[in-house]
Amino acid sequence: MTYKQFRKHLEKQDPAPVYLFAGGADLLVDEAWKALLNKIVPPQARRFNGERLRAEEHEAEDVLNRLRTLPMFGSRRLVMVQNVDAWKKEQRQALLTYLERPGSKACLVLTAGSRKGLEKVEAAVNRHGQVVTFPPVTGGAIPGWLQERAAGYGKKMSPQAAQQLAEQVGDDLNSLESELNKLCLYVGERSQIETQDLKETVSAQRSHNVFEMLRCVGSKKPGAAVHALRRLILSGEAPLPILALLGRQIRIMWQVKDGMERKFSPAQMAREIGIPTYTVDSYLKQAEAFTERDLYAAHAAIRRADVRMKSTSTNPALILEEVIVGLCLGKASP
Repeated sequence: MTYKQFRKHLEKQDPAPVYLFAGGADLLVDEAWKALLNKIVPPQARRFNGERLRAEEHEAEDVLNRLRTLPMFGSRRLVMVQNVDAWKKEQRQALLTYLERPGSKACLVLTAGSRKGLEKVEAAVNRHGQVVTFPPVTGGAIPGWLQERAAGYGKKMSPQAAQQLAEQVGDDLNSLESELNKLCLYVGERSQIETQDLKETVSAQRSHNVFEMLRCVGSKKPGAAVHALRRLILSGEAPLPILALLGRQIRIMWQVKDGMERKFSPAQMAREIGIPTYTVDSYLKQAEAFTERDLYAAHAAIRRADVRMKSTSTNPALILEEVIVGLCLGKASP
C-alpha cells in the first residue's frame, strides 16, 4: 500500500489493528501517524493515548503491555514503535506472537527504514493489517512531488519553480516542505507559484532577519542587535543592501504608525503601504517600540551612513554597527 492509498483507506475504513510503515520518507511517515492519531484519539485524550516509542529504548513486552491496557479515552489504544528492525530475535518473537492475534482495542504502528530482514514481521502484519511503503523522494522525482504538495495547499507550482526550489534545497523533504509553506504564505490568495516568487521570498527572508535586528534595537539591546547584524553579514549579505533594507523597514513602520493614528484597519494599511496583510500585525507590534522622533532620527542616521559608505574608505560593516548601536543607545540625532 502506498501513502496515497493509506490516506484513502483511512477515509473509507476503520483503522487496522496493525500497520508497518516502511521507508525513508520521514515527513510522510509523520503525516501518516498524525492522520491515524486524528482518526483514533480524541484531541482531549492525546496526553494519555497515542504514544511514540523507540525500539532501542523499550522491550517488546513493555510495548505489548501498553497495548493491552484499555484506553482512558477513545475506543482504541494507539502506539507507535519506531525502528522496529532494532529489536533482536527474542523481541521479534514476542512481537510475532502478538501479531498472531492482535488486540481489537488497540492499533499498533511499526516503523522501519527498510523491509529487509523483516519478512516474517511483514507477513504477519499483512494477515491482519497493512504494510505501507514510504520510499524516499529523490533526484528527478522531487519537482513533481513539490507540485503535488503545492496542489494540496490549493496552489499551482510551475515546473520551472519546482525545479529551481529542488536545486536550491536538495532532497530533504522537511526542508522542502518548509520552503513551500513560506512560498504559499508569500503568494497569499494568488493561486500560481512562479520562479520570481522564489527570488522574492529570499528577499523576504532577509527582511525578516532585519526585522529581528530592529526588534533588538527597539528593546534597547545593542549586543543582541549587533549579533543579529553580524549573522546577516556572515550569511553573505553586504552592508549596503542591509542598510537599504533597514531603511525600508523604518519607512514601513513610520507608515504603519501613521495608519494607526488615522485609525486604518490592517487591510487598509496593507493596501496603502503595499505590503502583505499578514505582516501588518508584526509591524504594529514593532512600531510600538519607536516614537515618531526615534523613527525620524533613525531615518536620518541611515541616510548619513549611506553617504559615508559610498564616499569614504571606512569599513561599511563598522559604519553599519555604529548606526545600530547609536539607535539602541538613543544617540542617533535627526
